[in-house]
Amino acid sequence: MIYNLQILRALAAYLVFLTHFGLYAAPILPRPDALAFGAVGVDVFFVLSGFIMFVSTAGGGETPGSFLLRRAIRVVPVYWLVTLALVLIVLAGLKPIGIVALRPDYVVQSLLFLPFSRNGYVEPLNSVGWTLNYEMFFYAGFAGLLLVASLKARLIGLVAGFLGLALLSLAPVPGLYWAYYTKPIVLEFAAGAGLGYAYLRLGQPPAGFPVRRLAGTALVAAAALVLGAQALAAARGADLEMTGFARPLVWGTAALLAVGAVVLLERGGVVLRSRWLLSQGNASYAFYLVHNLMLHSAAKAAAVLVAPGALRVVLVFVIAFGASVALGEWLFRCVEAPMGAALRRRLDRRPRSAPLTGAVTP
Repeated sequence: MIYNLQILRALAAYLVFLTHFGLYAAPILPRPDALAFGAVGVDVFFVLSGFIMFVSTAGGGETPGSFLLRRAIRVVPVYWLVTLALVLIVLAGLKPIGIVALRPDYVVQSLLFLPFSRNGYVEPLNSVGWTLNYEMFFYAGFAGLLLVASLKARLIGLVAGFLGLALLSLAPVPGLYWAYYTKPIVLEFAAGAGLGYAYLRLGQPPAGFPVRRLAGTALVAAAALVLGAQALAAARGADLEMTGFARPLVWGTAALLAVGAVVLLERGGVVLRSRWLLSQGNASYAFYLVHNLMLHSAAKAAAVLVAPGALRVVLVFVIAFGASVALGEWLFRCVEAPMGAALRRRLDRRPRSAPLTGAVTP
């Protein structure tokens, strides 16, 4: 485990929380969408996915099937649990945020990580699950490349594939799947894989290497890029979340700098020591899945308790953040971790398929 990456996961989840909290902050923010810089949190997750997938499979011995099974064990159970919980809430007569209609095909497509359009948006019943649709797409593409022994060839194939998809977005081809899977945001996964390759090849920094200075410069550059792009977009009245190739260019680059900085720090012996953030990093996936529902519930509760205004906004933040942390930790400790461990034990007891021929080479 790279501890700094776990802490970065927690911070990225918090940024996404701040983004969605901005929707409830209109009474005290002149432009609540100014908190949209938290979209970079999603991009950090994408870069991290590419990095972790590339590094974790570099030792060889992983088949496409076992890789996909392990990723499904990590992603599917808690996502399905939260999605089905939302379905039950709707069937009980309540209306979670963003769900104005419940149809069987919505449920099936959500559970199968297939993109579909509802309410004018391409998102599953748990709206943040749109990122998981991409994650599953990333995993499927990467699994095939595990048949390639050379890490360099594997990286070239990955970059070529996702770059080709991004370029296809320029072609005016109709169809939801075409528009969804050719978005340039897929380049961020390839960028993370490239960082993983560099991590494996470069190894430990030599004695006297300015680890802290270089990592600090990268983090400052990432922050300056985010804030500068936000300021420029706000001045022009543009979309603060960025679209098209602008998103990987701006947010993706910032995410890549942040991930690279924390990895470099750990390689240089600088490990961020925070039990709280490390624990939150472990629970960041569950936190991410439930935070929107907690924000919606907190807004309902705050509306009953206090009048509109700054106090209500603060109360929404306190209730929603606390509830997201508590529920995320509970889901991780009581559901995600034990269920994942049990499923992995079952997988490890299965008869092994023939290993890939040839050693994995740089």
